[in-house]
Amino acid sequence: MSPQFERLEQICLTGFTILLALAIASCSGQDYGFLQPTPKDLCKCLPIEPDIADYRHLAKHVPIPNIAAQEVSVEIILSWSQDPIIPPDAPRTGREQEVVSYCERIFTERKCERTRL
Repeated sequence: MSPQFERLEQICLTGFTILLALAIASCSGQDYGFLQPTPKDLCKCLPIEPDIADYRHLAKHVPIPNIAAQEVSVEIILSWSQDPIIPPDAPRTGREQEVVSYCERIFTERKCERTRL
């Protein structure tokens, strides 16, 4: 073999070894202790911003009215037209006032929720 081919073979083998090591480390990195969060750290999450900074926070946190819910599916929800951009301090109007109920099936378990849009 020519020296150029041997050098190219060494470079390819080195590159493949590095890629393989990175793939193994990235797929099992959570197994290393220093990457695992400790249980005491899990409950010490602090938000970056206050709740009120969330888009339309006050409009989201209102009680669900006690009215009959409309049965809808994901296909129906996806067919609804999108509203124009709503100001952050605007109250709920239109479809946002409706109460809907949707069911989802995950494998064999069926889960239904009553929610307000």
